[in-house]
Amino acid sequence: MSGVQRPDVLLVASDNPGKVAEIRGLLAAVPLQVISLADLPNPPRLSEPYDTFVGNAQHKAATAARASGYLTVADDSGLVVPALGGAPGIRSSRVADNDPDRIRWLLKEMRNLAGEQRAAYFVCVIALANLHGQILGIWQGRVDGIIISQPQGKGGFGYDPVFLYPPTRQTFAQMTAAQKNEVSHRGQALRNFARDLPAILNNITSSNK
Repeated sequence: MSGVQRPDVLLVASDNPGKVAEIRGLLAAVPLQVISLADLPNPPRLSEPYDTFVGNAQHKAATAARASGYLTVADDSGLVVPALGGAPGIRSSRVADNDPDRIRWLLKEMRNLAGEQRAAYFVCVIALANLHGQILGIWQGRVDGIIISQPQGKGGFGYDPVFLYPPTRQTFAQMTAAQKNEVSHRGQALRNFARDLPAILNNITSSNK
């Protein structure tokens, strides 16, 4: 691993193809080569040991950055249903082994809930780490919606088919990628990240001289 940060490469600390594609699209205007864990010869195994989205995002970014030697961005995202005590929350990807089973789990848990009890929100926390594992910044996004009783739409990933966004009366899975990115939790966080990134890259370049 080199001791000099390469400001032209950004590692996305994820091997989730849907998430990586979403991040690549949202950062298309940023002058960086965006790679993922799948592009590394020996990718690190990342854990989520903390009980907050912020803690997990920081941990994943720092771990992957130190292992790879790349500027690294990681996110921890999840679905929060207040009527379920905040579940699935940080366990959103761990309640089952695949997206259809996760949706089935959620709908079963919410089978007796109606009206305002079906309110939910997605949250995304993004952390950026340098090659030493130092956190350079944290960005957050949130979008509110309603969990419907049957999946609708074939786009997106995760809980998108049952997450209805009221202003459009569509689920995230019914929207185009561009429509979803305009309002999504990850879109909000990544736009804020992309806004601040040029200044961060300038600082890295200056420190490497």
